[in-house]
Amino acid sequence: MIRASVDNDALFCALVLAPSAFSRNRFFWLFEDQARKRLRRRASRVRGIIRQLLNPERGKAEILGERVLEDGRVLLRYQVEELGFLRTAALAPLEAAALRYALHRAGRGPIVEADRYLVEAAISRLSDDLGLGLDAKQV
Repeated sequence: MIRASVDNDALFCALVLAPSAFSRNRFFWLFEDQARKRLRRRASRVRGIIRQLLNPERGKAEILGERVLEDGRVLLRYQVEELGFLRTAALAPLEAAALRYALHRAGRGPIVEADRYLVEAAISRLSDDLGLGLDAKQV
């Protein structure tokens, strides 16, 4: 059954890069369990960081640094100087890759092949799971 085989990492990437493509009302079965509800919150958190980094109306956001922690998470620090706003977020490797991928697509920085591979492979799995025939460039 397709419903049981949807890859969570793939769904996460889709919810970061194209959240309206998998609305909760249309794909309710994707979000019934607690793990998928947490996944939606994680994707929402990453989209919020992306909005803060890309929205010039609220002041120019600047990434101050990234550091890989011992457990593999990425510690991201950024600020909006005009607002006196400083934020630190610990992101899972896939969360960090999806964030950098989205920033790259928006013209705000380069992307390393490892990040591109993680995100595009996840999108490809989702496409296969749902029989969509898409690749990451179409999302």
